[in-house]
This record gives sequence, C-alpha cells and structure tokens, in this order.
Amino acid sequence: MIDFNDGEEKLNKFLGLESKTTVVYNGEVYMLKFPDPVLSRKSKDVLRYKYNQFSEHIGSSIFSACGFAAQETALGYFADSFGKSCIVVGCKDFTQNGDVLYEFSKIANQITSSIDKLFSSIENVTFIIQNSKLLKNKDNIIDSFWDMFVIDALIGNDDRHFDNWGVLEKVDGSVVFAPIYDCGSSLSAAFDDAMMTDLLSSHSDFEKEELHLRSSYSVGGKRVQYYDIFNEPPDSLSKAVARTVPKINMDSIIGIVQSVDQISDVRKGYLEQAMSLRYERMLLPALGKTSAPFSR
Repeated sequence: MIDFNDGEEKLNKFLGLESKTTVVYNGEVYMLKFPDPVLSRKSKDVLRYKYNQFSEHIGSSIFSACGFAAQETALGYFADSFGKSCIVVGCKDFTQNGDVLYEFSKIANQITSSIDKLFSSIENVTFIIQNSKLLKNKDNIIDSFWDMFVIDALIGNDDRHFDNWGVLEKVDGSVVFAPIYDCGSSLSAAFDDAMMTDLLSSHSDFEKEELHLRSSYSVGGKRVQYYDIFNEPPDSLSKAVARTVPKINMDSIIGIVQSVDQISDVRKGYLEQAMSLRYERMLLPALGKTSAPFSR
C-alpha cells in the first residue's frame, strides 16, 4: 500500500463519475480514484460505498496478466478534501510522456453524418472505425476491441461505454489502441459482503446474477448479454476468443484476487467463483467452437 499523501497534489485533469485527484508520487503522475458513494440496491434511502477502487486495481491487473497493455495501478491511502483517510486506487498516467488519449466517444463525434453513431452498439463500433479517416490500422483496432470484450466478459464489466476505452496518439504521430483503463465497474463493485453472502447461498440466484450479465453494447437495438453472444459468437468475437481465451490462466487470476489483503475473504471467494463460472460456462464453450489449440 502506497501512502499517496507523501506525493504532491496537482490540479486534476481527469473526468468521470468517481471523485478523483492527481498526485505526483516518486516522479510519476497518478490519477487517484476514491471509493464511490452509491445508493444501495436494497434501499433507495441508504447511501453506502462501492468497491470500485478494488475492482479497478484487480481488473487492470487481470488484463495485464492476460497479455494486454493496461494502466498500471496501485492501492494506497489518501486523505479526501475533508481530511478523512480513504483507500484509493492510483492509476499511473500513461500519457505523461506526451502521448494523447482520445476516448472512442471523441472518434465517434468526428463521424457527423448521424447522431445514432454516438450510441454504444456493436454496429457503431465497426462503422466508426471503418469511417474514421484518421485511424489507419483499422483491423487491428477492431480486433483489439473484441479482445478487450472477451476479458470484460470474464471480469463482468457492464460499463465499457465509448468513454471507457480509446486510442492513443503517440509522440511519433502513430495511433494505437490505448492501454486498457477504467475497470472500476467490473467485479461486482456495487455488492457488499452481505449481498455476496446472500447470493452465494443460492446457486440459482448466484448464476442469474453472475452468468447473465449485460455488456455495455447493443446489437439490433437490443442490449447484449455476454452469455448469449458467446453462445452464438459473431465471426469477429469467435476469432477474439481463439486469440484471447488461451492466454487466461485462472490460477494466476485467483492469485491476483488473493493478493489484495484489503478485501475480505467473502469478497475474494465471491470474485473467484464468479469469474470461474463465466470462464467454465461461457468462455471455454466458446473456445471449443473454434479451432484454436488449448490445453488446460
């Protein structure tokens, strides 16, 4: 755990729903994300904290373990504006060397023939990339989107909208798929230990909650459930499954979860079972429909 209070706080340039600040620590620029207060699902009158800082760290670490370029994260302490010390996640700024991040929403806004292209649909992802004059390596960016989609399914990310991924303009002028960032809404970030315990006590409720998650995207105007699209994957997703699923090492992923001492054993067990369920029941069957070699 890093004590980010030892760093130098700067004016914050980062946007998003969670409270954030910018700190320079040991010569590196970090965006600090605070735990996010949200309404409890059980009562609209109860305010409690999400676990988004842990999901951000674990999710980014899983992407890295699967061979993706992802933001570097570290858990630490920082005092909020009222002087209360919080556990935060520090996300190292991957643009501090002069590279520029363009969220996909900004690419979409340059395609001006129809406002429909601003909505998060699978059709629009392909349309925007294919019609952007500034994206030269179109096939690579589309493939990278689908590879990201596979790991998002594993970690249960339901918030990978157009502001939560993008491309990076390098200092040499080249444009590449950006390191993966913004995983804070994955890994059941809104559930506390009591909710997790309740779900684990009922196999049917647990499976309903964790196997039948919705992605951020729609197809034909209908919101996509991960389970359904992996059951009948389009060609681009099938190819991504063949590329990506063999890189998933569940022992390593469980090790990442277990390494986070600041979360409870209940939470660790829940996350392990949820990801194992999606891996066994969704990703492996999808891989079996491809010709990719695989050994467990």
